[in-house]
Amino acid sequence: MKDLSGKYLKAIAEHGNFSHAARALYISQPYLSKYIKSLEDELGIELVNRKVNPILLTYAGERYLAYMTEIEQTYVKLQNELESISNLKKGRLKLGINPILGSHTLYNILPEFIMNYPGIEIELIEENAHDMEVLLLEGKVDICLNMLPIFNPEIVYETLYEEKLYLVIHPSHKYYNEPKKQISHIPFHPRLLDGEKFILLKQGLGLRRLTDVIFKEYSINPEIMIETQNIESAFRLAIRGVGLTIIPESVITRDSIRTDAIFYTIGNPIYKNHVVISYKKGEPLSAPAQAFLNMAKEKYRQF
Repeated sequence: MKDLSGKYLKAIAEHGNFSHAARALYISQPYLSKYIKSLEDELGIELVNRKVNPILLTYAGERYLAYMTEIEQTYVKLQNELESISNLKKGRLKLGINPILGSHTLYNILPEFIMNYPGIEIELIEENAHDMEVLLLEGKVDICLNMLPIFNPEIVYETLYEEKLYLVIHPSHKYYNEPKKQISHIPFHPRLLDGEKFILLKQGLGLRRLTDVIFKEYSINPEIMIETQNIESAFRLAIRGVGLTIIPESVITRDSIRTDAIFYTIGNPIYKNHVVISYKKGEPLSAPAQAFLNMAKEKYRQF
């Protein structure tokens, strides 16, 4: 079942003329024009208003497209249900992953998923938070393991777990105090960090989004020494005195490096990193994506 009329009409509506729509569809303009004219003749009504520029769908065209979209969604649901009935013996999961979570959270889930569903082909897609939202909305990723904040209202999420964020301060820094405890709440107002040297993750990454929220809250304008894609690199540079950084709790607890650095929580309430599974609002999840979501939620319910 593959009716192309909905796809063709949608392209015409988006691009405003046959030539641009045909180019986007990788077909010829004469073929597209002939296809739509044949469809209009079959239905006995105009679907496209060719008298305006850019061209528009008629009311009939809009209703036809709405129904074709609904039919397509129903067919996707049917495919997903049939795939579920087949007990996930085969299929594909396009899994988006925040790079920071790839080295720990993902591998608390993925080995068990592969063991339970060996016939499912897994395509891992690592991108920054902004690009991942785009891929979810375009249907190029089924489901995503990422972090809040998520800015697009067309993306919904389910929380797996939360963890504290820590400001890392090296003994050479002026705000270092010989700690009674290596981990404690920040003993000075965070606004005093304005102008301090920081090692940050690159723009667009999930943790950088949250770090920027903290900076905005306390009017902190950091002097950015280095921007990196790698949270472990930021941590190691910070504990060697290159600058301050903010990292999630999991980086500290699993890292074997012994350090004299201190770790301060920030905020009241304390800022936390929320790790979530996200997907497109209103779209049915594929059977492999639903299975991954269920397994992830069950896994972290045990922690």
